[in-house]
Amino acid sequence: MAALLNSPSHSAEVAIHLQTIASSLQSCSSLKQAKLFHACILRNNLPQHLYAKLLLFCTTSPTLSTDALDYATLVFQQLQQEPTIFMWNTIIRCYASSNTPSQAISFYGSMRNRGMKPNNYTFTFIIKACAADSCLFDLHGRAIHAQSIVFGIPNSDVHVYTSLVNMYASVAGGNVEAARSLFDRMQYRTAATWNAIIAGYARKENIKDAQELFDQMPDKDEQSWNVMVCGYTKIGKFDEAGRLFEGMPVRTLPSWNAMISAYVRASRPVEALALFREMQIVGMRPDEITVVSVLPACTQLGALESGEWIHLYVERNRFDRNISVCNAIIDMYSKSGCIDKATAVFKGMRKRSLVSWNTMISGLAIHGRGEEASQLFIEMESEGAVPDDITFVGLLNACAHAGLVERAWIYFENMHKVYGIQPKIEHYGCMVDILGRAHYLKEALKLINCMPFEPNSVILGSLLSACRTCNDFQFGEKILEKLVDLEPLNPGYYVLLSNMYASAGRWEEVIRVRNLMKNRGIEKKPGCCSIELDNTVHEFVVGDKTHQQTKQIYAKLDEISQKLDLAGYVPDTSVVLFDLDEEGKAQNLSVHSEKLAVAFGLLKTRLGKPIRVVKNLRVCRDCHSAIKFISQVYSREIVLRDCNRFHHFKDGSCSCNNFW
Repeated sequence: MAALLNSPSHSAEVAIHLQTIASSLQSCSSLKQAKLFHACILRNNLPQHLYAKLLLFCTTSPTLSTDALDYATLVFQQLQQEPTIFMWNTIIRCYASSNTPSQAISFYGSMRNRGMKPNNYTFTFIIKACAADSCLFDLHGRAIHAQSIVFGIPNSDVHVYTSLVNMYASVAGGNVEAARSLFDRMQYRTAATWNAIIAGYARKENIKDAQELFDQMPDKDEQSWNVMVCGYTKIGKFDEAGRLFEGMPVRTLPSWNAMISAYVRASRPVEALALFREMQIVGMRPDEITVVSVLPACTQLGALESGEWIHLYVERNRFDRNISVCNAIIDMYSKSGCIDKATAVFKGMRKRSLVSWNTMISGLAIHGRGEEASQLFIEMESEGAVPDDITFVGLLNACAHAGLVERAWIYFENMHKVYGIQPKIEHYGCMVDILGRAHYLKEALKLINCMPFEPNSVILGSLLSACRTCNDFQFGEKILEKLVDLEPLNPGYYVLLSNMYASAGRWEEVIRVRNLMKNRGIEKKPGCCSIELDNTVHEFVVGDKTHQQTKQIYAKLDEISQKLDLAGYVPDTSVVLFDLDEEGKAQNLSVHSEKLAVAFGLLKTRLGKPIRVVKNLRVCRDCHSAIKFISQVYSREIVLRDCNRFHHFKDGSCSCNNFW
């Protein structure tokens, strides 16, 4: 390149070297080398077609950074001669595929103002730009479609009309029926054309027409199958999506990733993990997208062993350089009870995004480590990261789980004063929860009355918790009635109302509420605990006798009961919400799902290994008390995750300090 740059400018010698100079660009691998090529063109006053090669290289080479597009734009704008249609199309195409497709529209406008006639390639690229942004479609999409007709683009041009079909079918303000009309008028169609219209119907949740076209498609490709799988998952028909996935002639990595992600979104983690294991059995290697998709399944199940295996896989394949992968691992460890491992991954990251900071702060919050979350926030600001509203949800939750009322007020007030973030309903809900936990019911009511919007079920639910904490059953009953009016089919509110009546011994009202639920077809969500052993998740409900080792589990329960009696444990029968005598209440307590899961853990894990249990509801006071005794009597650490937070039981105490 240096030799070319210093070559003489005599026309005869330049002519000899033109081919050498042009071919030298193909060996460029960096923007710096491309700039040397540019300097060579300028020094020797070489023909304009070499600028076209330079523009093409700067806008298409995968080895270049995003700075290359800026440089290409500068070169284009400083051309001494009028750009050719190829040059216009090159710069328009690149911006159409960039994060700023509006620039493609601007260049198209400049091109038209300078009298350059667009061709079919121009319309293919500019229509793609309109499809990338609904605002651009609203402003320019239909007009550019009309211009393509004026300039004589025939419906036999498959690329332009495929772009039009995709534009109308994909943008938010588009019309899938208009796309279908164009599709039906096309003389020729490619797989991309079929995929565009099928995806349009699927996006509009019109799975019937999507399936009809899919059945008619002559040569189905991988994308076609994936579009249909995603379409079925979008409308909640996961079994149909699964059957379609199983029927695919070839399942590539994106197909597996799409199905795993769908199961996770549908809160079907067991199927997601099973699919993840199956893909490895058939020889399909997971990538970063697979990892990010499947880790939430481990989180939902509390499947730490599976999560740890995935972490090892990430390290072996050097995926840990991917920020999104690291964020998913931090979230998995945090929500699996391993906050120290989450912290280690966070500290080992070379670069961190705002999501990284927010995930770590939220992880510390659910483990009751409010002081550490506050310290991390200070570190976050010192490194120049700017907090957002999600950051403050995490900080306020950290204060809630650690009883840091005064600090919570500081964060809440500084959101707008210092950071310019207007508190949302979630932030008010956190504050009401914090005040209620601290028995400041009047202050919580005062805050609600000062809100700039009407309280929703989130706020009222937080206020209800405050009423329960403060034993204000009369006011709590009024709040519950409002909640039932707001969401008449939410079983949680009926259960809360029934529980409040039961706590007050008003059994007739309990029966009335339960009959109301029955008449309305509302079923209570059963309490369930799960524990993972040897990559298998075992689930238990209250009084469960379906497990293969039920006899051994109940024998272990009897042993636990005897040891706890000797240690001074007394069942807290006040949490039993049935009209039973004391013996019946104690018997009911002894077979709660938490105790069954812990008994199984003691039975099947080696001495000294922590027992990790996940519960879908809030842990009851009696189980909380009993597990503290178990941790002391058996010298075992027990980590319990309920729907609110983590409880780390060790040596007869809990990390929550009875504040949950």
